Amino acid sequence: MIEKPSKLQPALLGGLVLGFGSVIPIVSYGNLCCCGWGIVGGALAAYLLIKRSPVLPVTKSDGAGAGSLAGVVGSLIYLVIGVPFTLLQWKSLVAQMEQRSENFPDAASREMMNQIVAMMQGHPVLICLVMWIMFSVVAVGAAALGGVIGVAIFEKRRAQPYPPQPPISSAGFPPASYGIPDPPVSDTTPPEPPYGSGDTPQR
Repeated sequence: MIEKPSKLQPALLGGLVLGFGSVIPIVSYGNLCCCGWGIVGGALAAYLLIKRSPVLPVTKSDGAGAGSLAGVVGSLIYLVIGVPFTLLQWKSLVAQMEQRSENFPDAASREMMNQIVAMMQGHPVLICLVMWIMFSVVAVGAAALGGVIGVAIFEKRRAQPYPPQPPISSAGFPPASYGIPDPPVSDTTPPEPPYGSGDTPQR
């Protein structure tokens, strides 16, 4: 029986695109457009899965599964590269938040912003991990959606059901209506007597 190929390699390649596209400066702005890198990574995983399955068509659920795995891979890349990179720039981010708080016209908004800045200064690692968890949830969902979209675009084949198996007769052979000839029937007719039907052999 033909089996569908593994989703691991397509998911790895799609996750690399998702992860590095999300951590590279300027390029990461693509996620601002409907989680663009998540959809692109999931669609790429589905496309590669289709190319690796020349016989059996890939379903939308297969594409969603490959896209979800790509989202997990991309999230791990963001954890390893994106979170440390954000921590290196944390002081500049806090300084920008302080400058923006001074531009607020009312005292209530400035007070709220000052509390956020104080929290950012006191718990940078915790805040980055919370941001990573939020990113992971969105990335997996967007990549799964991208996998479904990729199957809808690139999979031109339609799922064909397996041909029905012919029923088996009591003799153990399919009927002749399925194009298979009946098995030969041995001639069991008894031989004619050597002396005719009314004669009896002489002693």
